[in-house]
Amino acid sequence: MKAISPMIAVVLLIAFTIGIGTLVSIFATSLTVTSTGITSNQSEALSRCAGAWINVYSIQSTTILYSNPNTQTITNVVITTGDGRLVTGATSIAPGGSSSTSWTAGTNTSVAVRGLCQTLVTAEGKCTSAQACWDI
Repeated sequence: MKAISPMIAVVLLIAFTIGIGTLVSIFATSLTVTSTGITSNQSEALSRCAGAWINVYSIQSTTILYSNPNTQTITNVVITTGDGRLVTGATSIAPGGSSSTSWTAGTNTSVAVRGLCQTLVTAEGKCTSAQACWDI
């Protein structure tokens, strides 16, 4: 039986190495393009939502009034009282929109309203009994 000549073995080894290198290059390029797209979307959301907040402008004994002074919709809105109780309210607030939620103040001394801008950036507003928004 004859063996492969050293010259043919070297050529096959080089071809195999180039093939593997090509596959790795294609994978790396695909990974870079995907990562760049995700980062670009996150950067865009961060710039659109820079400074996003929720205006909690009036806390009354039976009503919480809050608004969205931003240019983006706030979603996943959650209202939490000082004693840790969750109060059911609007799930989203349109840009420039406002909402009211019924509650019983009891002995609470603070209310926080939190939500998400562009599903990435937290927007928050808070009112405590020491602030002018506390109308009880």
